Amino acid sequence: MKRRFFITAALATMMVFTAGCAAKDGGANAGGTIQIGLSAPISGTQAQYGEAFKNGAELAAKQINEAGGIDGKQVKIVIEDDKGDPSEAVNVANKFSSNKDILAVVGHFNSSATLAAAPVYNQNKIVEISPSSSAPGVTNAGDYTFRVITTDAFQASFLAKWSKELGYQKVALIYEQSDFGLGLLDVYQKSARENGIEIVAAESYLPGAKEFSTILTKIKEKKPDAIFIGGFYNEAALIASQAQKLNLSVDYIGVDSLYSEALLDLGGAAVENFKLIGFFYPGGNNEQATKFDKAYQDAYGNRPDTYAAYAFDATSVVIEAIKQGGPDRESIKTYLDTLKDFPGTTGVLTFDENGDVQTIPEKLTIKNGHFVLYQ
Repeated sequence: MKRRFFITAALATMMVFTAGCAAKDGGANAGGTIQIGLSAPISGTQAQYGEAFKNGAELAAKQINEAGGIDGKQVKIVIEDDKGDPSEAVNVANKFSSNKDILAVVGHFNSSATLAAAPVYNQNKIVEISPSSSAPGVTNAGDYTFRVITTDAFQASFLAKWSKELGYQKVALIYEQSDFGLGLLDVYQKSARENGIEIVAAESYLPGAKEFSTILTKIKEKKPDAIFIGGFYNEAALIASQAQKLNLSVDYIGVDSLYSEALLDLGGAAVENFKLIGFFYPGGNNEQATKFDKAYQDAYGNRPDTYAAYAFDATSVVIEAIKQGGPDRESIKTYLDTLKDFPGTTGVLTFDENGDVQTIPEKLTIKNGHFVLYQ
């Protein structure tokens, strides 16, 4: 099936100014390096995720370089800071697209940035592979847009079915006011109803929010069996801690974005028994995840979160594409179009016709301050 992509008037105008300098084909530069772009929020409110991206991508490059590189050439990660902002993401996309030495781009972090930048990459025929943009709209972002994370639609539907298995009859939703959070909200609500679950509240917050007492007080009155969190681990830890102070005793369930040591460190006892899905789970059945966990700790002195693992996988499939087809933008796309059963740290990865990854998560919970498989 041919994927569709849509170019807004503003983006189309912007591309008129950049089309003249956009490279049609990429290649290894004269310096003998193979360059892969990385666009991430290196600064701003999402900088901790940008750091995870940077570490994961650079570790993938480090491993191939220590093994001799690709045909004797070293892989270099070229980093640009999109600040997690859609407008800045477009600027970065134009910069990468017009540089013939950038063979592919790993990024962006949030779905809003990916959707804003996708028309530029597609217009200039350079692969963009996102480690973390899970909004349903990314499916139709264009033929050169891929992602190694499953869609919000898949995750929310999977979690609604698990909620039913757990016996939840009434669930409240707390979600980030973004393409990411709204995608989770829409699908979980629909799937919950199909599974006989009543949604008793749906409360949003802005990215980076610190105070949740007001919405938690309203939710407490509804007496839910569980709270579904459609957001990230920092906010999840704050939600659980503030709910505890309000004597709100409730189960929590959420997506893979909650998987981080930071959730354990920040939430402490308040996040005990959290239930979540995880595609990256070292120490389980995925040998690649366990190897990556050790290599990451050796390199950086701390444990990786799920976004470091996703960035490592996204960079690794680009590296494999270059190994198989050479340092050429179109060859990278051709390889990814047929990627099947790639052994990643986040599972066995296969792309469908829309560039969406197909893989299955683990069911996890928190016991005694550690992530463990849910039994």
